[in-house]
Amino acid sequence: MNEIKLADKVTAKAHDDSISFFCYSDIEEVAQLSQKYFPESRNVPLKSLNKTLQLLYFEKGNHLKSSSTLVSRSVDGTVDGFLGVITRSFRYKNRIINVANCHHLMATEQARSKLLPIKMLQKFLSGPQDLSFADNSSETTRLLWKRLGGEPAISDCIYYKVPLRPISFALRPVLKFMNKPVQKAVALLAKGSDMLASRVHIPLFYRNKTGAELRPLSAQLLNDSLAKISSQYFLFPHFDPAKIERLFLLLSREKRYGILHKYIITDENSELAGWFIYYSKKGGVCEVIQAVCMPGKETLLFDTLTRHAYMQGGIELSGRLMPNQLQSPIARRAVCIPARMWTLFHTRNAELMLDIQTGKAFFSRLEGDLWLI
Repeated sequence: MNEIKLADKVTAKAHDDSISFFCYSDIEEVAQLSQKYFPESRNVPLKSLNKTLQLLYFEKGNHLKSSSTLVSRSVDGTVDGFLGVITRSFRYKNRIINVANCHHLMATEQARSKLLPIKMLQKFLSGPQDLSFADNSSETTRLLWKRLGGEPAISDCIYYKVPLRPISFALRPVLKFMNKPVQKAVALLAKGSDMLASRVHIPLFYRNKTGAELRPLSAQLLNDSLAKISSQYFLFPHFDPAKIERLFLLLSREKRYGILHKYIITDENSELAGWFIYYSKKGGVCEVIQAVCMPGKETLLFDTLTRHAYMQGGIELSGRLMPNQLQSPIARRAVCIPARMWTLFHTRNAELMLDIQTGKAFFSRLEGDLWLI
């Protein structure tokens, strides 16, 4: 979520005539706001952003039932604020509940001065959903969210980085401070050193084959695989193949983060071991959307995923740990970064919040903020 200026008082009433539901005719103005306030959107063609907004929130010009996205408007009717909202069904113990994900909070300076971002959040949090959450949130947003009665789930806020090419990985933070000729020379030297070290099979520089087999992950396969682990959690997403297919379409259209890969992993007995969904980027960061395995298959998942990303030319593999991965090879063999960004929750159900805080809820980046706009 985009950072907003934290007001000293957050007691403004939730209802405001300038806040309304996002309409199809607002798409272009919202896309322009995104390009202004999200640096990574500035290089995306406006036409492509418009199409993504259509796919996320509308079908044939009509609101999707899952969307209750909000916009705020200035006196002349211009869109000056936006809060994306997608509602999904989750199974909580023996019943189905509604979980609303808010994302891409953004507002003009004038709208911020009128506390409209706060009012949009208040309106969102006062909705009919059983649970609200915001993924990939900044520290400023965490403070604001806390004042509105929510809290972060600490176990869902640990990010990791796995060096795939250690010398290039170590030099990435300093390359940006060099001028371009020196930057290219140093990057080339690092690449050559990583390549040489891998050829002589030096540990950390070489990824062994695991013996696992990979099969393309379809929407139906993911739905079936999720069903096999759902009993391990009290709170679990209630997907169906059609909704997963729609998510896959949105993910495959996104090109900023590289090439999307989706695979099922089977072990030496041809049994399901796990699956992964991630973006590979040659010479860059490979972003993990979801990486899950069956109990006891954590090492196979880690080794298979890191080898696959290594073979695609990535320098590092980056993702967010799930609570049950805190003792896995991902946590032990990666650089872990607590609270790089926050995953925030809000509910009036104290039992539900306790179950989330104790790691009994299934949340991955696939259910959260996919950075699509």
